[in-house]
Amino acid sequence: MPLASVEDVAARMVQPVSQDDYPRVNAFLEDVTGLIEDYCGRDLERRSGESITLYPEGGCVLPVPARYQTFLTVAGVVQDGRAVTDFAFNGRQLTRSAGWTESAVTLTASWGYEDPPASLRAITCSEVIRWLALSPGVESERVGEVEVTFSGASSAQTLSAATRTSLRQGRWRRGSAGSLILHREGPVLDLRGPFVL
Repeated sequence: MPLASVEDVAARMVQPVSQDDYPRVNAFLEDVTGLIEDYCGRDLERRSGESITLYPEGGCVLPVPARYQTFLTVAGVVQDGRAVTDFAFNGRQLTRSAGWTESAVTLTASWGYEDPPASLRAITCSEVIRWLALSPGVESERVGEVEVTFSGASSAQTLSAATRTSLRQGRWRRGSAGSLILHREGPVLDLRGPFVL
């Protein structure tokens, strides 16, 4: 299921989507969701009961790639054909005091948003509406002093600069979820000399 629905797009356009346009809008929603997930490096759309295969390098900690960490729940863990139950999971990694051997570990897990946040829904809808407004082969249009920029037919189906900025500033970008930026009070030295924050 994409991050927004055809009805969400229709509500923002303040007009219903015709039956003829329904498949096109639905396809755009799927495309935008995929592009947002690729840009953020995370699966945001809900996946349930799927398998993730991880390859430990030994040790007690087995990190889960950031792509799967959005509301990740682990239903089962199997290594060497046997269920593993003596592990702890903190949302980012599996820890096992006995350690992980170097053979593949398969997780049965669910991850992604059951109900995407309003901000992601708004970003998805705005991209779809922008795509619907552009004619095939047109990259951008301007009204004052009429200007049209033409390009390849598929180049309009990319995330806009405004969307990329919103996603960068949001918490969905890889490495930003759960991170804190700490600033130290006091003098800071750099090549220009000391100054106080």
